[in-house]
Amino acid sequence: MAITTNIVSAGASGCPDVPQRKPSAESAVAALSPQARLAVEGLINRLFREIRNARPAWRQAWATNEALASAKVTWLLAFIEAGINDWDRQIEYGLKGLRADPSDFVPSPGKFIGWCRPTAESLGLQSPERAYQEACRNAHPSARASAVWSHPVTYHAAIDVGLDVLMQLSGVETWKLFDRSYSVMVQRAVEGQELGEAVALGLGHDSQKTEAERAEEYSLQHALLVREAQGISLSGQPAREALLSRLGIRRMEGVNA
Repeated sequence: MAITTNIVSAGASGCPDVPQRKPSAESAVAALSPQARLAVEGLINRLFREIRNARPAWRQAWATNEALASAKVTWLLAFIEAGINDWDRQIEYGLKGLRADPSDFVPSPGKFIGWCRPTAESLGLQSPERAYQEACRNAHPSARASAVWSHPVTYHAAIDVGLDVLMQLSGVETWKLFDRSYSVMVQRAVEGQELGEAVALGLGHDSQKTEAERAEEYSLQHALLVREAQGISLSGQPAREALLSRLGIRRMEGVNA
């Protein structure tokens, strides 16, 4: 286990002035069980075989066995620090980028790590503009029952914003809301996270509330979405009072609505 042993024995002495705000790569390796260290060693050796197969000029970077061994330590440290720890989901993307890149030379660890993070396009996702157009089409009441969604990311972004909201607000306002939600959902997909349930609008559904109370909550939520899309602050009592005033709703102390 030369690679992981070298990391543990070297420690962080090479960078004494760098503050350690999170556990170092060295301590992360030191915490591995013997079986895990062996697995890490195998993965790094496998990765370097793939790199050498794809890069005919690899000897210019690793001219000696010592240089190769040192590079393996450097790459493993870079992977740990960047959170690259999933061969199937991350490193395979990196290898695809490596094979697609026309260079004959070995990339830097940082460049390879960049390839390990898939883009929306590499996942087959639409541009935000095309996804927005699809969401608006499918949000129409006559289209909802038979709507066909090109990707779960587009669907979840549309539901996050709200199909009714997409129909009721202006295009400028709904685009801002959708673009934000789509960005969040794309990032979740890129990171391999579950898209999960759409973010609730926060409307009340208490059966004990009157129709007027539920209508007021919906109106307030609708106005909040408008203000958010327009970049207006949503925090604090002044914002709520402004919304109530805009909606023509008066609040009087000591008087029940």
